[in-house]
Amino acid sequence: MTKRNKVKIWSSFLLIILVAGMLCACGSPAPEAPPASDTPPNSDDSDTSPTPADKVEVVYFYRAQRCTGCVYAETTTRYTLETYFADELASGKITFATFNVAAEENAAIVEKYDAYSSSLFINTIIDGTEHIEEIKEIWFVLGDDEAFVEVVRSKIEQSLSGEE
Repeated sequence: MTKRNKVKIWSSFLLIILVAGMLCACGSPAPEAPPASDTPPNSDDSDTSPTPADKVEVVYFYRAQRCTGCVYAETTTRYTLETYFADELASGKITFATFNVAAEENAAIVEKYDAYSSSLFINTIIDGTEHIEEIKEIWFVLGDDEAFVEVVRSKIEQSLSGEE
């Protein structure tokens, strides 16, 4: 085997290790596909109009070792809030917080949200009752700014209006 072939083999091997390391860097599990809705529309004639939220908490959890996708998720969520919900942020109707899931001081909030890795949650508070929802759809649109912003924006708008 020539020296050139050995270099090619080792280079390929190192490239494979590098790519595998990048793919596993943040430790986020693969996102699950959103469940299909089999529920028939409500045929009840009673008033089911949603109650607007008193407050909406947008919470992003991250791991100490952050991949570019995790950083993108936090940055683009922050951008969406500051661009489309500036008044609500200023008034405190919407809050945004980030937490390291591995930090001891965050143990209570991590447990409350049942977070274990990089994840985005929206907590809609209506009449003192919390409605926590993980927004898994963001992981399907990483890197697509328009689609990512639309997912986050529409989820927050639904929360503000009290829709589920």
